[in-house]
Amino acid sequence: MASVARVAIDSPLPQLDRVFEYAIPAPLAESIAPGVRVKVPLRVGGRIISGWVLGVSDQAEYSGRLADIDSVVSEARVLTDELARLARAVADRQAGTLADVLRLAIPKRSARLEQRWLDDESGERARRLEASRAPVGGNASEPATSAGISNPRAEVAAMPWAEAIINPGGRFSLRPPVGVADREPRALGALADLAAATLANGHSAIVLVPDFRDLELAAAALERRIPAELVRRFDSRLKPMPRYEQYLRALEPIPQVVVGTRSAVWAPAEALGLIAIWDDGDESYREPLAPYPHTREVALMRAAMQSCSVVLAAHTPSLETRRLVASGWLTEMAAPGPAAARVIPAAATLGDDSAASAARIPEFAWQTASRALREGPVLVQVGRAGYRPTLRCASCREIARCRSCSGEIVQRSESAPISCRVCGAIQAGWHCGECGGESLRAGAVGHQRTAEELGRAFPGVPVIVADAQQRQITIGAAPALVVATRGAEPVAADGYRAVLLLDAEFALARESLDTVVEVLRMWSNAAALSADDAIVAITGAVSEPVAALQSWQQALIVDAELEQRRELEFPPAVRVATVRGTQREVDAALRRIRDLQLAEVSILGPVPDEDDPKLHRATLRFGYRAGSAVATALKTELVAQATARRGAGGRGAASTLRVHLDDHSVFA
Repeated sequence: MASVARVAIDSPLPQLDRVFEYAIPAPLAESIAPGVRVKVPLRVGGRIISGWVLGVSDQAEYSGRLADIDSVVSEARVLTDELARLARAVADRQAGTLADVLRLAIPKRSARLEQRWLDDESGERARRLEASRAPVGGNASEPATSAGISNPRAEVAAMPWAEAIINPGGRFSLRPPVGVADREPRALGALADLAAATLANGHSAIVLVPDFRDLELAAAALERRIPAELVRRFDSRLKPMPRYEQYLRALEPIPQVVVGTRSAVWAPAEALGLIAIWDDGDESYREPLAPYPHTREVALMRAAMQSCSVVLAAHTPSLETRRLVASGWLTEMAAPGPAAARVIPAAATLGDDSAASAARIPEFAWQTASRALREGPVLVQVGRAGYRPTLRCASCREIARCRSCSGEIVQRSESAPISCRVCGAIQAGWHCGECGGESLRAGAVGHQRTAEELGRAFPGVPVIVADAQQRQITIGAAPALVVATRGAEPVAADGYRAVLLLDAEFALARESLDTVVEVLRMWSNAAALSADDAIVAITGAVSEPVAALQSWQQALIVDAELEQRRELEFPPAVRVATVRGTQREVDAALRRIRDLQLAEVSILGPVPDEDDPKLHRATLRFGYRAGSAVATALKTELVAQATARRGAGGRGAASTLRVHLDDHSVFA
């Protein structure tokens, strides 16, 4: 019986991010196994701290006396070997700690739920395992089918494109079909087909989606294809206990399909065969907590480590996806089905209709919407949220600002007073600081004002407002005007009879590095919700992004953007890292980077930090091949700074050195 346990301490301190050896007391010998939570003593201060057992052995590497494990928190082996290796690799890539990554990977523990799950090993858990192995239909003479799916090989044979993708180790950039069939976006239906085919082959699948809308749609698509009890939902909206329950269920040795937002990439799925990501360019896949791993990068690392297929699917592929395609790491493939939406640019010239003019809708788009409303719903995508989100002086057109704090002033609804966006002060008796004018005009019109104007223009037609606050996921096939902000568009039962994309020129005028690709992605996702014979009208002058949308060749624009990034040495053509801390700490970190003597590493700065004048910030740019060396050097410096003693009297203030690899905000 093993006498030594290798334990990872649950602490964010970089100096404790290593494996410790502990002796296994005889009373705990039966309970200690890789993946269980334990309590162990820490020599510093004599504290008892939580940890994870990574392995057990008969022989210790340390030659001295080992401290005993204090106690076993739970016998549930919730950290699998695969996840432990993945978490370690992600921590090393991001110059982070294993403990920080495991906090992202494993939900908060519920002791009562966990004990109930452990006690149920011979009950429901055993029944689920037996059901996954039993013949379908009760005919004992028939061969057993995987995961309760009838004739799994026939299911896969009917989708040869799917079988080509789910072969072990496949790596694909998938061009999904457009349109909607029976409330199901065909794009998500294609990913559900891949997951069902993977399950039919006896393997688990993970399907990742950006937000709750896509999660509900993807889960419904999966449950049309496979038994609902084999679908695990990793939903950030769930309370801690049901989230942990889904995690425990995913631990069971049964092929299942996990669908969820970014945390689902860590699901402990049995015999993983596929990881599919829908719309990996969505910002929700960026992890806001240290060490900031992007879901896509975790998925790619996991697929490589577990030799499973990986699919990145999107109507507008991300810059990172196109970089991998250009390098040959990903193979392009198109799923069967309608390949493009019917997009027609609508000239900015307005007709004589005053209602159309008020709603900022060109005559062609207005006529298209009017005809489409006789048959079904029409989607109107608006670029700005709110009512009148920007106000200007009617005389000189300067942005109207608050008299108290100089913040922009807005009108939040028709009946709301003019007020400051920043301090909330009511702007009674406002006058322009530039010309003295006292009249205001809308500098931009939000979705609420647009909905109000369209409601007046189409009396008797229901107007549905969809935004971040309205959790509208689907609507029926009856005529209705749906006014939505970007990314909040509900799915119509049979697709929209027309789609109007407003404020195109305003959207492209936004000052951001990612503007063109991000706006094109949002346009494409809305256009793809149209019915097969519907028109998608986009307003404003024809530009390269509009032309790419019209030809449904979004990848051309993304490739051109990526080429510009290569010339400028901007991500994702290169990786970046930011180093923040005192001037002394930043200088020490940069010395360590310079000692690497890597030609492909460049240093920008240091400069005073914008958020804290006491600190400094430096930016590193480096090639992907140098990533491991840069991350190791920065992690070494983090440890050095955290353990350094300052002054003769002992430790001084805690280190302020912080490292953020792949910091998206650097050039944004």
